[in-house]
Amino acid sequence: MSYEASLAAAPIAPVTVSQRALTWVRWLRLALEFIRAAWILRWRFPGLDRDSKLDEIRNWSRRVLAILEVEVECDGAPPPGFTGLVVSNHVSWLDILVIQSVLPGAFVAKAEVRRWPVIGSLAQSCATIFVERASSRSARAMVDASVAAFDQGYCVIGFPEGTSSDGTDLGVFHANIFESAIRCGSALQPLTLRYVNALTGLATDAPVFIGETSLAASVLKVMSTPSIKARLHFGNRISPSHHTRKSLALQAHQSIRDQLLRHAPTGRHATVTQTSHTTATQAPHG
Repeated sequence: MSYEASLAAAPIAPVTVSQRALTWVRWLRLALEFIRAAWILRWRFPGLDRDSKLDEIRNWSRRVLAILEVEVECDGAPPPGFTGLVVSNHVSWLDILVIQSVLPGAFVAKAEVRRWPVIGSLAQSCATIFVERASSRSARAMVDASVAAFDQGYCVIGFPEGTSSDGTDLGVFHANIFESAIRCGSALQPLTLRYVNALTGLATDAPVFIGETSLAASVLKVMSTPSIKARLHFGNRISPSHHTRKSLALQAHQSIRDQLLRHAPTGRHATVTQTSHTTATQAPHG
């Protein structure tokens, strides 16, 4: 069966006592990793330089992904020490770990994340840039913070859709974040993220985090799904020269969406392509 085949729903097998015990062990390991992260951020980070901090973030992300049994596969990569803007489609909370395991940097996140127990504190300590989507003042502050991060040698990573999706198509792009790349003249790196079954190559919806699903339920679903692989595709970098933020958003949107549709299930590609022009031209705004 080809990778482009439609997503197949697998039958749910009964959970054995040993499987439950293994799940609890993994929950414990996960909790210990978050405790470890809190210790690193409290006691080690203040004495580390930028590169050492990024190494700590990368290594911690890889350890958590190993506990979750999520593989990461990359197609291409930005140059070492890349300090430009990275924009990606958004599927799950897992996206941040996957990207940080390969390309650690300063993430742009919705302000609600700051209020999440434990995760919010960790995000603040990792130089996360928080933004209130409905606030123009917050959007301007986000651009200023992104520019400052570039100046300090960090790449800035954002999800211009502003929300997660099921990963089969790309939503509207908010254009504010692209202003930071234009102001600094820094390169823009489009990044496409897909999740598949590592054994079959078929798309999996296990990491999808949308609707009313709680974070704990989503984490449990990921841990209960064997053989998840995250595939990262680094598209051609885009120079911000002669671009407005809207035209830059449009080009990034097209790059990521083309990659998603290239791997869309058979039968869906034709349907989605009919609406691609409308979506792309509406995408950049803000």
